[in-house]
Amino acid sequence: MAAITKPLSSTSTATYLRAFDVRRDLEPVADLVELCFSDTLDNDGRDYLARMRSSAKQTNFLRLASATSDWANVPFAGYVWQQDGRLVGNVSIIPYYVRGRRFYLIANVAVHPDYRRRGIAHDLTNQAVEYSRQRGSPSVWLHVREENYPAVTLYEKLGFQEQARRTTWFSDSGSPAAEPLKGLKVIPSRSRHWNAQRAWLLQSYPPQLSWHMPFNIHTLQPGFVGDFYRFLYNAYVEQWAVLDGDRLLGAVIWQSIAGHANALWLASPARTEEDIILALLVHARRHAPSQRPMMLDFTAHTFSQALQSAGFFDHQTLIWMMKPLNSP
Repeated sequence: MAAITKPLSSTSTATYLRAFDVRRDLEPVADLVELCFSDTLDNDGRDYLARMRSSAKQTNFLRLASATSDWANVPFAGYVWQQDGRLVGNVSIIPYYVRGRRFYLIANVAVHPDYRRRGIAHDLTNQAVEYSRQRGSPSVWLHVREENYPAVTLYEKLGFQEQARRTTWFSDSGSPAAEPLKGLKVIPSRSRHWNAQRAWLLQSYPPQLSWHMPFNIHTLQPGFVGDFYRFLYNAYVEQWAVLDGDRLLGAVIWQSIAGHANALWLASPARTEEDIILALLVHARRHAPSQRPMMLDFTAHTFSQALQSAGFFDHQTLIWMMKPLNSP
């Protein structure tokens, strides 16, 4: 485990730390993020870096982007650490809204391997917290890989508190390794199932954890109302339910989205048996109207056996952490 060292002095910080400048920093930051996170980047992550590099070459775009930092699909707000004539540290600050209130996510905290253990990540993160506080955000959030113990320790020392752990799963290219339990009935979801299904979905995908996902509860609703929202947002979904007689045991929704994998949304009570989840996942894999891979974001260490038996592998587990900003 890397040591958490004493932060640099305020004089040193003022010398090396400066605000992110989209006109000159976008491409070096993309290079630094790729260097630091190459072992965990998925296809969508690599596409994200490609968009950053492409944007860095568009002069008119950069001129417009430099006028605002609270919009766009690449990071335009944040801070960098420049030392020895090169950019060696970065923190991005991403605004988002939950129920009409603006929050900030601290992301891309990256320090070049040659400059680690000097307190740079500490000072960059602290500066991002102050940025969020000065803009009236009630709290600031970040996520960190579960196995990145030094970073978790650092964020805890800075006052961040764990809120959730989420694992991203992807379907593999083969067939499911197991058959669902006989006797479980899987059918297309009906409107009469929606009240229970909606409650389970909102429990599994609360707004503070799903704002960055293509998750819209209205487009997932079966029946006429859902059809209207799907037409409005050009969304295409298929959904199936497991029943015990007339009793709903769980549901899964397949959604076609942009990117390298389509989305799955899992709706079930907290104490659902693995066999029920396995039946849903195997059915989704066999009946989805696309051969593209599937991606499922779900509570960590939950239904792991069913997911693996259905032909999914875990990509990474993230710890979501929050720091209240109502006091210094």
